[in-house]
Amino acid sequence: MLGLGIIGPIMPLYAENLGASFVQIGLLGSAWSVSRFIFTAPIGRLSDTRSKKKIIAAGLSVYAAVSILYAMAWDFTSLVTVRFLHGLGSAMSMPVAMAYAAGLAPEGQEGRYMGTMNLAMFAGMGMGPFIGGSLTDLFSMSAPFYVMGALTAFSLVLTLVFLPEEARQRGKVDKPKPSFRAALSNGVIRAAFVYRTVSALGYGSVMNFLSIYISGKPEIGGLGLSVSTAGLILSLGQVSSAVMQRPFGDIADRHSKILLTLLGGMFAVVGFALFPFADNAWEVLAAQLVFSAGGAIGQPALTAMVAIEGRKIGMGTAFSVLESAMSFGMIAGPIVSGIVVDVLGLRPVFFVGGLIFLIGISTFFFMHRYAERR
Repeated sequence: MLGLGIIGPIMPLYAENLGASFVQIGLLGSAWSVSRFIFTAPIGRLSDTRSKKKIIAAGLSVYAAVSILYAMAWDFTSLVTVRFLHGLGSAMSMPVAMAYAAGLAPEGQEGRYMGTMNLAMFAGMGMGPFIGGSLTDLFSMSAPFYVMGALTAFSLVLTLVFLPEEARQRGKVDKPKPSFRAALSNGVIRAAFVYRTVSALGYGSVMNFLSIYISGKPEIGGLGLSVSTAGLILSLGQVSSAVMQRPFGDIADRHSKILLTLLGGMFAVVGFALFPFADNAWEVLAAQLVFSAGGAIGQPALTAMVAIEGRKIGMGTAFSVLESAMSFGMIAGPIVSGIVVDVLGLRPVFFVGGLIFLIGISTFFFMHRYAERR
C-alpha cells in the first residue's frame, strides 16, 4: 500500500505530461477500476476454495512487473494499458488479504481486526504521497514507479516467507461459496455494496483531481503549490485516518456499526464541502483532515459488518463484493469528474462529489433498516 500511495498524486500529473486531457485523466482512473471490477469477484470466490497466500503472492508479482511498465509508458494508450494490468494485481492482493485477516477475527472482535488492517492500509497510503511527491521534485516522475516496484517485491518476499497457508492454520479449506449474485441476496451485504458504490463514485470524482487542484496552475483553477506540498497534505490526511482506525474499530465492536458508518459519511461530506473554499495549504489540509476523519470513523464499522456476514457466505466472496462495489463506483467517478472539470472547472467538482456521497449515506441507511426488519 505504501508503493501504491507513492504513485497516487503522481499519476494525474504523469498523464498530463504525456499529453492527456482532463477527460483522459479520468479514463485513466477508470481503467484501474474497470480491471478491479472484472477480476475481484471471481478471484474473491476462488480464494474461498484455494490458497489465499498464493493468490496474494501472484497479485504482488503483477504489481512489481507493472511498476517497471509504468516508467516505460510512452503515450496515453500505453499508460492506460498498464493501468488496467495494475488493477488485476490489486484485485488479487488487497481484497484477499482483507478476507484472510477477517477469517482470523474472533466473534465480537471484527471491528478490532478490520481496524488493524485498515490501519496498515491507510498508513501505507498515507506515507506514500509525500514520498512520491518528494521523489518527483528531487529526481523525476519515473522515480516513484521504480520505488513502488522495489517495495512491492520486498512485500512479496515477506509474504512468501512469513505468511502461513490458511489451510495449516485452520486445518481445512473453505467449501465452495455462493456466487457474486447470490451474495447480494444478503440484505446487509447489498446495503454495504450500494454505500461503497455511491461513496466511491463521490470519492473518485474528487480525489482524481485533488493533486491537480493543489499543484495545478492558477489559470486552470489550481493553487499553484509544489508537488511535494500536495503529497504532504495527502499524506497527513491518510496518516491521521490511519492512527484512528484501530480505536474506532474497538468502538465499532461495542456500539452501533450502522451509526458509526453514517457518522463517518457525514464527516466526509463536510470535508468535500470545505475543499472549494480552501485558498492556501493550511485550509486544504484542514479540509483533508475532516474528510479523513470520516474514513477513520466509518471504515472499520462497515468492514466489520461485512466480516460478520462473511462467516455465512465466505470471507473472500464477501470482501470481493465490497471491493467490486468500490471499483464500480470509481469507474464512473473519474469520468464524471473529468467532464465536470472540463465544463465547470476544478472547484465545482468537490460539491458534486459531496452530493453523491450524501446520496450514498442516505441509501445505505434505508437499505440497512429494511434488511434488519426482514
